[in-house]
Amino acid sequence: MYQKYILPVGLVILSLIMLIGNAEERASKAAFLGRTIFFPFVHSLKTVESNRTLREENFTLRDRLTESTLQNLALQNKLKEYVGVAAISFNTPEVEFELAEVIGFSGQFQARNLIVNKGKMQHIAAGSAVISGNGIVGKVVSVTDTYSIVLPFSNPHFQVPVMDVKSSVQGILQSDLAGTISMNLIKLGSEIATGDTIVTSNLSQLFPKGYPVGTISRIRESTDNLFLSAEIEPFTWVENLEHVYILKERKSYE
Repeated sequence: MYQKYILPVGLVILSLIMLIGNAEERASKAAFLGRTIFFPFVHSLKTVESNRTLREENFTLRDRLTESTLQNLALQNKLKEYVGVAAISFNTPEVEFELAEVIGFSGQFQARNLIVNKGKMQHIAAGSAVISGNGIVGKVVSVTDTYSIVLPFSNPHFQVPVMDVKSSVQGILQSDLAGTISMNLIKLGSEIATGDTIVTSNLSQLFPKGYPVGTISRIRESTDNLFLSAEIEPFTWVENLEHVYILKERKSYE
């Protein structure tokens, strides 16, 4: 109740003190009060104002840093897209492709499919081949207006004819439930070796001939001893994909 009177009463008392004495004494008291009360008070006000200004500048700098970070991230993502496009080359010049972003997965373990953000609105059709800048990815198996489901080569339900670049030996690319990618049904005695590059075959009705698949990491005989099987180290790891390229006008090279 009395707190509101403390400051006015204090100022009155201070004024009375200042009026007592001669001019020299009043000057001395004024200098003392300036050093002990008024200067620290004014300095505190300036410090508060300075801190407020620094906080505002700090907020502004953080806003600019966030904006710069987002801009750099957008540029990095755009660069990834350009690098991927530059890496793609076809033997068939009339092939077109649509860039799509991987936005999710469906299914479990090695039977997972990719979900990408392009669909019928971009004229994507079921059965279209899907690739990356490094190698094959799979094929579109389901399409809606705004997204598509892609069956990747790492799924056991996917298979495609492939061949050895060096010897043109043919085989079928398949994956097992453990996730091992293999080129199967290779004739015994075929000239293949570890390190050989495997590409899509001229027998493929899905991909252009000669598109990269991977390299041979191991060769073994099949359980029936009638064929060879070559384990493949793929050029594209499906789990790490951010973007893919969906081929259009597939019938032009079937």
